[in-house]
Amino acid sequence: MAAAAEVAAAAEVEVKEGIIVATYRGEMTLEIVRKAASEIEEKLASSGAVKILYDTLEMENPALKLALEMKNFDTRIKDKVEKSATVVPGAATALKASIAFVLSRRHKVFHNDMAAAVAWLKS
Repeated sequence: MAAAAEVAAAAEVEVKEGIIVATYRGEMTLEIVRKAASEIEEKLASSGAVKILYDTLEMENPALKLALEMKNFDTRIKDKVEKSATVVPGAATALKASIAFVLSRRHKVFHNDMAAAVAWLKS
């Protein structure tokens, strides 16, 4: 019997209280990241939301190529986004988030603090 079940890799994008929330779980692949990016772009166009919360608390430490993919994505959408925040479980994911959003005008990384990230986005 396994000690802990593996988290199935997935990304879910929804709008909650005027914020686009992208939740990533498990080990991300380029396909999952690109699909989530497409869903975020669709929500930016259709919902009127201009703030994004990236929840990576249940995500495995991403590969550098995924951080670079997110950097390209962020460059595409930066003029449509007022603020964005990433909630990370640890230093390794925080480093990748810093790489991914290095060019963002208003992006912050929060360590294990979803409430603080949401409060900052709403401020």
